[in-house]
Amino acid sequence: MILRTVTASIQAGQLTFMLRREEWPLDACLTYATRQNPRRLYLFVSKVLGKHWPVRPSLMREVHRRLAAKIAGLPGPLLVMGMAETATALGRGVAEEAALQNRRDDVLYLQTTRCRLNRPLAFAFDESHSHAPDHAVYLPEPELQPLFQTARSLVLVDDEISTGRTLAELARAYLQVNPRIEQIALVSIACWLGAARQCVLAALLERPVQFPALVEGEFRFTADPAFPPPLLPDAVADPGQYHDAIATDPARVGIIAGDWRLPESPLSLLQNEKGRLTVIGTGEYAYTPFRIALALEEAGCDVLYQSTTRSPILVGDAITRRQEFTDHYGDGIPNYLYNLDPDRLPVVIYEHPALSQAHALPKTLGGLAVAVEEPCRA
Repeated sequence: MILRTVTASIQAGQLTFMLRREEWPLDACLTYATRQNPRRLYLFVSKVLGKHWPVRPSLMREVHRRLAAKIAGLPGPLLVMGMAETATALGRGVAEEAALQNRRDDVLYLQTTRCRLNRPLAFAFDESHSHAPDHAVYLPEPELQPLFQTARSLVLVDDEISTGRTLAELARAYLQVNPRIEQIALVSIACWLGAARQCVLAALLERPVQFPALVEGEFRFTADPAFPPPLLPDAVADPGQYHDAIATDPARVGIIAGDWRLPESPLSLLQNEKGRLTVIGTGEYAYTPFRIALALEEAGCDVLYQSTTRSPILVGDAITRRQEFTDHYGDGIPNYLYNLDPDRLPVVIYEHPALSQAHALPKTLGGLAVAVEEPCRA
């Protein structure tokens, strides 16, 4: 049953939403922009994700907790996977909170990645509408492989689900590794799948499928024929370059959720900074920077959180500012930072010291660079 209809105009056309459920009000959850991508011109800009829109960390954690409560009771072992790059903080946040809520030690978190690592690949798949369609899922460390190969429940997390095609591709690839999966949950902040499409996905995956979300409904996009299709930036990395030495976030190769530790040294440094801060994650490396921002907020600091991204978005609509720069991994791929508050001190968080020393973004922004993953894991 449709509760209400909402329309929103963007440069590329008009979005119309037919809402069935709003656990979180749509206007507080989302705003809208135009992609620099002719494959899909519209973009849902989340106000609670911590990516393209600066967010209070405590608000992000509330989202993680609400979504985690919807899947925390699924039979274990439980494999939770977050989608790179947009949903890596969201995915791990859901996994961590699910483990904490039920005091579980059988929640394995693993994210998809676009980093090239010199290690065994579990499988790969494509995100057809994306500016950077290839995803890799690496085989976890040997001690985690029994959980990876025998999970009873599969939870896939993305910020929004429009067709479910990408998550279905991921689920089907994983089912080749572990056909014993009993239940699947496709978790999102906003789910735009109608009942018929949900049934199609459940039939395709041949298992019960849940669709936990904070906003549910359907939408349609009507393109403006006068809007010129934008050119998609070149985002092809050198296939011979590997990132093992600098891609140290263990979520790419699997972690047991519920045991994240706060890195004290960087936190102490940042607590001494006076004034208002924006903590900035870097691409896929988003969860630990978010947790540092959350700890600063809980300590009384005035802090927002957001992350850099590979997603090209046009200025206008929900995008008021856009900074473009070369990616921090040295691939030569354009990266972006949107809607940065110029009156806050930017603190860019990297996963490896070599990245914080070499990347030009902090200096360009007039901010700080901090590397945290090693002390977090020590």
